[in-house]
Amino acid sequence: MKIYRIIRVLEKYLPYIFLAALVTSYSILVFLSEGTMGGADDMTHYRYSRYAYQIPYFFLYHWGKPVFTALSSPFAQFGYNGIRIFNVLCGTAAVYFTYRSAKLLKMSQPILVMFLVISSPLYTVLMLSGMTEILFSLFLIVAIFLFLKKHYIWSAVVLSFLPFIRTEGVLILPLFLIAYLWEKQWKAAPFLFLGFVFYSIVGSFYFDDILWVIHTMPYKGNAQNLYGSGELLHYVKASNQIFGNPFALLILAGLAGWLVLFFVKKKRERRDWMLEMVVVYMPFIIYFAAHSYVWWKGLGNSVGLIRVIAAIMPSAALLATLGWSRIMDWIPVHKPVKYAITAVFCIFLVFIPYRVYDIPVPLGATEKLVKEASLWLKNSDYFDNKIFYYNPFFCHFMELNPFDEERARESVYRNQEPEYNIPEGGIVIWDAHFSPNEGHLPLERLMDNPAFRLLHVVSPERPFKVLGGYEYEIYIFQRITKDDGVENEPASR
Repeated sequence: MKIYRIIRVLEKYLPYIFLAALVTSYSILVFLSEGTMGGADDMTHYRYSRYAYQIPYFFLYHWGKPVFTALSSPFAQFGYNGIRIFNVLCGTAAVYFTYRSAKLLKMSQPILVMFLVISSPLYTVLMLSGMTEILFSLFLIVAIFLFLKKHYIWSAVVLSFLPFIRTEGVLILPLFLIAYLWEKQWKAAPFLFLGFVFYSIVGSFYFDDILWVIHTMPYKGNAQNLYGSGELLHYVKASNQIFGNPFALLILAGLAGWLVLFFVKKKRERRDWMLEMVVVYMPFIIYFAAHSYVWWKGLGNSVGLIRVIAAIMPSAALLATLGWSRIMDWIPVHKPVKYAITAVFCIFLVFIPYRVYDIPVPLGATEKLVKEASLWLKNSDYFDNKIFYYNPFFCHFMELNPFDEERARESVYRNQEPEYNIPEGGIVIWDAHFSPNEGHLPLERLMDNPAFRLLHVVSPERPFKVLGGYEYEIYIFQRITKDDGVENEPASR
């Protein structure tokens, strides 16, 4: 009996000890991580949150995600690490509500779900970023938890704001609409539109358009020519980087276990089993399948980035825990032995992210060169001149306010005529990723332009290619006038 008392004590206190350790250790990792899995998008989200109080439009800006900007902006006032601490707190809260949901589902090993979420290599590195996926995962699992607690209206309220954290949230809403109608919760269904109505009304005073949410959507059209497309199984093949192999295998076990139990259960029990699938597990399946499809077809401005899958990690972890619970139920050993097996497995899971990614997260290959170029410019005689750039990390490393038009501007005014309106002495930083792709500014328009002279070039020791097939390099130009009599000098490298 003593062993069972120990197990009960551990079940009661271990989750909270784990959560405290999670916040502490990940906060330390934030300050040790100079790089980010989110790349330049991460820095862009940070600066919208950081300067939203100065430029209130950012609270409504679709690309920046209004709910994310609103909730993260107080943390962003403490700098880039502030917004990353925000994600650590959101990720920890998501882990907690995933555990609470597993208990409501009466899973035999609910503690495992906490370790599964943070054993996802992708989820771990994104908790150390300022990206939107972690907040999305929190809202999703809170909505699932509230539904399981039968707080249907509050569940719908939380869900209604999902599309304003990540646009893919619209994929989740129909699943819950079906669930509310299935449960005859007619009053809850209209609340799925609360977020849309709220932002439509608030934004109408700024845009003078009640349908601004639709009309200003940034993901219209087909970006296949820019971002390309890929394999249908792109995300499946990246399972180790996203979930880690043990997690991925348990997802398959969960699907198999659910199907087996569906046919084993009595007919009157199948309804609840189907409802559990729709509310708890289908958000992961639908989201994963939708991203696979749009990348395959080159739709929706998809770039095939695996980080988007972190948004539904709690749902995937619950499905994987279902698989583990079914396996444990079928193993003919005593309960303490099952707990021991689970404990060993949890310890093993903790180390998986550190085997897949470099943690603390170092600067990526491009960010290292951006930092090198930024420091060169910051220590040069040209730093006081107005700077035109494309990669958002330049302002971060040079400690410039990106919205101070007197000091810096993102992109030249006319990519067909790059010298237009650039003041004499102005600096243009061309990088091989953002400048020719998003900026539509080929290097030749600066190199062959008599209005510019090349000051400095930053190249990697080992060449590598980026989007568009360009070998990554950074070129720093200065605007000159035709009567300067200055010829292009050999650039420093």
